[in-house]
Amino acid sequence: MNMITVITPTYNRAEYLGNAIDSVLAQTYSDFELIVVDDNKPESEARKATEEVMKKYHDPRIRYLQNPKNVGGAGSRNVGISEARGEYIAFLDDDDMYLPDRLEAQFKKMVENDWDVSVMDGATYNYVTGEKVAERHQHLRNGMTKDELIRSHLLYHISGTNTFMYRAKFLQEIGGFIDVPSCQEYMLMQKTLDANPKFGYIPEIHIKNFMHPGEQISTGPKKLKGQYALYESKRQHFDLLSKSEQRQVTCRHHGVLFFVHFKMHHYRKALVEAMKCFFTSPVHAWQWFMEYRRKISA
Repeated sequence: MNMITVITPTYNRAEYLGNAIDSVLAQTYSDFELIVVDDNKPESEARKATEEVMKKYHDPRIRYLQNPKNVGGAGSRNVGISEARGEYIAFLDDDDMYLPDRLEAQFKKMVENDWDVSVMDGATYNYVTGEKVAERHQHLRNGMTKDELIRSHLLYHISGTNTFMYRAKFLQEIGGFIDVPSCQEYMLMQKTLDANPKFGYIPEIHIKNFMHPGEQISTGPKKLKGQYALYESKRQHFDLLSKSEQRQVTCRHHGVLFFVHFKMHHYRKALVEAMKCFFTSPVHAWQWFMEYRRKISA
């Protein structure tokens, strides 16, 4: 068997971390190591709480690393990448879960097709009620050219990190994650596609992403800052897109800003972004709303 390294950065989420770890330990594919990278500040209550969680685990496949200072999600994942012993690398956020066959299903396809990287579809659940609030299917097919993949990424985003699996050598060669406040997975995938990898898509769902009470980076101030940087990055590739596709990207940008402001209870700013989203492209605004409608009300 080939070892898979699963990397879980954690910050201020001790109450959820155990569920994430348990879902990895329950995998049908057993030749893995789990690297938990603790990014809480030393001597903080969050660090102490995380240490208490980790004391419950004695499985030798688990490696617990503590950053000497807070370095953020990208930096913590890069710590895990540099320490990885596996031939393949996967990721799991500290408040999400794998389904039991997640590693086995993706690993099998990676080996059969000799892929450098592959992605799957995902689903989001309400943490309190357990209700599924959304499914996300990639706008992909196998056999796409490099330019087709980049266009799909610009328009729809090939995400999220929990669905990625990389050949470790390839991921290390491209330098891992870029240190940005948010949208780190988008930037990583752009680096990935620029390197023209053997790319695979598995149209299956083997993970649970959760929405839960309390601030998440996907709905906080860092997301706002990262979203503006992301949009400027995309504008540099607008020459690859038609005018209609450029409006689609801009519409999505305002839609995401609406969602983040709405979840932060900035209702006036949310309304402004909603109007910008609609007037940029009514058709794409409606499509975006249908994708996010259950997340908005969750």
